[in-house]
Amino acid sequence: MKFQIVDFGIIVLTTIVRFYAIKRFIDIFFSKEECRCKHTWKLYVIACAWTCLIYGAFMQPIFNIFSNMTAIFLLVIPYRAKISKKILMTLLIYAINGLVDSVIVILFTEYKVGDMVAPVYQCITSLVIMVIAIALERTISVEGELRLPTFYVVILGLVPMISIGCIYYVDITATELKMTVVFVAVSILFIDILIFYLYNSLGAFYSAHVEKKMLEQLVDVYANQLNVVHESQEQVNSLRHDMKHHIIELSSMLSEDENPEAIQYLKDMEKFMLNPKEHVSTGNKEIDGVLNYLLQRAEHTITNTDIRISIPDRIYLKKFDICAILGNLIDNAIREADKTTEKYLKIDIQVKKGIMLIYIENSYLGEVVEKKYMFKTTQDEVAIHGIGLKNVKKIVESNGGELDIDYFENRFKVRVLLYLESMK
Repeated sequence: MKFQIVDFGIIVLTTIVRFYAIKRFIDIFFSKEECRCKHTWKLYVIACAWTCLIYGAFMQPIFNIFSNMTAIFLLVIPYRAKISKKILMTLLIYAINGLVDSVIVILFTEYKVGDMVAPVYQCITSLVIMVIAIALERTISVEGELRLPTFYVVILGLVPMISIGCIYYVDITATELKMTVVFVAVSILFIDILIFYLYNSLGAFYSAHVEKKMLEQLVDVYANQLNVVHESQEQVNSLRHDMKHHIIELSSMLSEDENPEAIQYLKDMEKFMLNPKEHVSTGNKEIDGVLNYLLQRAEHTITNTDIRISIPDRIYLKKFDICAILGNLIDNAIREADKTTEKYLKIDIQVKKGIMLIYIENSYLGEVVEKKYMFKTTQDEVAIHGIGLKNVKKIVESNGGELDIDYFENRFKVRVLLYLESMK
């Protein structure tokens, strides 16, 4: 009687540990937020009672397989997920449980179909399953919901299905070739464990693939919208350009009639139409962006400026190189001009007969020391002209252009000549 009570206690403890291990398997791939059942512990009680009832009534491997699989499926039913995922997880969890059972029983007992297994071996089995569940839980990181197409889930599900068939065969033929059967069972167990990792990796890969596709579509939508905005902006710029001419013409006509109020009104209209941050509008977004940014900065520090820029709309050149040249030269010129009391800056950019001419002149403070296009002042601070002009020289020469530098007294001049044909 005492042994029966001890055995019963071990069986209860074993069952609790087994279903707790199953819960940890489920928690790896199903989040608590997805569960529609508030009292999941009731499902575990039902599943436990169901498996014990079937085991006690039939004591046959085929019935045990059925009861265990239906019990596990009952536990995953409340979660919001595809039915294919629930079936896959049921098969995997049972396959791992069944294979561990088979390995332990075959390895340590002389099991025959229909025999009772000592509770101590069931306890060992449950502990091993718990260790596997904890190892998987700590090594598999599931970020967000993994959604694989049903086809891939079915393919993955074939592995545990075949494993379950092997379990049944192992239980029947366990008395022969004992170590061979154990080796095969352990190998299949290892494969089933790898399926957990494979499902996670495939799910993450597929989710990333879907996210990339959605991002590409979103980029296409934004690109299309930007094109629409750009076309609208071009129309607005064209209208604004025409309106300037109309205002000038109307002002000229009204000046003859000596109507100061109307003239002032037209001047106010012209100011209103101007964008104070738009110093340059050539129609080349990249070049306009660089020039407007630099000239906006110069507006606050440089008091004496002479800006003349005439570039055709949408020139098809290496705009990155042109922007690098303009950025370096104008940035250096603004910085050095700001150091002087005169604060003079002249920028003249023209395109004539396939040649881009860039002329930049700025007031300069102090003497310079030249060494292979590296310029330094005799002041305490080193001028940025040094590194900037060295980079400009490389870019200009790589595009077959010419760079000329001249400086005297308080003026520093840079001329750049670029052949547009060489920059396509």
